Amino acid sequence: MANPLDPKGAADGDNKSYTSGVTNYSTGLPGAAASAPVSASANTANTASDSSANKAPANHGDVSVVGKKISIRGELVGSEDLHIEGSVEGTIRMSGQNLSIGREGKVNANVHVQNIVIDGSLTGDVLAEELINICSTAVVKGNLIAPRIQLDDGGKFRGSMDMVDTNEELKERRSGFQDKLVHPHLPSSDTKPVESKSNARVEKNAAKNTPDKPQDKTPEHNPANAGKVPPKG
Repeated sequence: MANPLDPKGAADGDNKSYTSGVTNYSTGLPGAAASAPVSASANTANTASDSSANKAPANHGDVSVVGKKISIRGELVGSEDLHIEGSVEGTIRMSGQNLSIGREGKVNANVHVQNIVIDGSLTGDVLAEELINICSTAVVKGNLIAPRIQLDDGGKFRGSMDMVDTNEELKERRSGFQDKLVHPHLPSSDTKPVESKSNARVEKNAAKNTPDKPQDKTPEHNPANAGKVPPKG
């Protein structure tokens, strides 16, 4: 199996999927070059996207990778940087972390991250705490919120851009964005279970049709003894 840290394998189109804790995997973020000692070559230079070099802050160390043959549907939550070459549909919550979408990556999700560099396709709304970088090969459709938004020559974008000026504005946008991070097929974490109206109606009708428990009645008050003279003691 190819070495995930071998830049030659990545340049030759190796589509193996490595999905956890790959240290300093090339993601298009500066500082993400392979850490293994390799000789300088054209293959090494091709492992990172030229359009996004030196434009986003360095990654935080370990980077997880969604490979080309991996598809994820649902709620994706992470506490380390992520690079996507496969397909993700749903929601992505990685507050404080960096996200990069490779040229083959396809994301259909609302996203909250620290920084995002897009080389592939993204459909959805994005809130970034620092930077949204749409590279020359990217296709983006959605509403973008960030202090800094960069659209490279050749990048395709359709939607709205909201470049916040102050921390107060960013905090307000962050609060309003939370509803967009709830996957439509998953309950909110703070939602309490609600009793079904149909179940409540069935229980109510069942209670109504349940006969009352007969009460103990003295012979004098028993309707069956009406007109009878009670025996003398």
